[in-house]
Amino acid sequence: MFDLNDIKKPFFNHFKEQMKHENFLHFFYEVFMLGSVYVVGGYLRDFLNNRPSRDIDVIVDIEKESLIKILSDFDFEYSINRHGGVKVKLKSIDADIWTISSNWAFKNELVKLNEEDKLNSIAKGCFYNYDSLVINLNKLHLNLRYYKEFLESNKLNILQESPPYKLKNPSIEANILRAIYLRELFNCELTENTSHYLSRRIGYLEDNYKNAIERLLSIKESYPKYHFIEKHHISRFIKYLNTDFNNKNQLTFDF
Repeated sequence: MFDLNDIKKPFFNHFKEQMKHENFLHFFYEVFMLGSVYVVGGYLRDFLNNRPSRDIDVIVDIEKESLIKILSDFDFEYSINRHGGVKVKLKSIDADIWTISSNWAFKNELVKLNEEDKLNSIAKGCFYNYDSLVINLNKLHLNLRYYKEFLESNKLNILQESPPYKLKNPSIEANILRAIYLRELFNCELTENTSHYLSRRIGYLEDNYKNAIERLLSIKESYPKYHFIEKHHISRFIKYLNTDFNNKNQLTFDF
């Protein structure tokens, strides 16, 4: 398992070199002057597993107006997505940047933000344990607790159990596709909390779009990493949910 002290400096050096290559390092130095920068999720996980990254997810502890001003001052091209995040296309990767105040979980007060321990709050705000890796670049403080739990148990877990958090998550299809992807990749099990959520959300898609599988197949085209997912993968996943002894809400779809 990972030794946190062995990760910090090598990761920062890796990050610094790549951002220098992307001509984006000066952006972070400007943000450092105003507040903290947190790298979240896959970019850190890819580093730990010696894999290249398609993108980097960043949360900055500054006002959104300040973030936009820095991007504009450096003449970076950016777009704002429907959830309030800022996307910047760099040379070889995309940077998805959120302010703490625009992050959906904190904005809607679905996850409590501890002002004294924002690192842990951000880690708890990640949807799945597999994606909960956070490093504060200012102080090089790390939180890998929930990612380690995934590795040790091989169980995919939604970190928050409150119904409002799960029901108000704006990325229903993406969450389902992610679970399918990870089960195909790791043959991981699902916790009861996760099975229950996915069963309910697949039922929601069936009710609202008449065919949950076709809906997921159409949405996955927006996610390059999920392009391999076909109808039989989704059907197999739903059948797995049907037979999961932890799942209390049985699905009755016909294939």
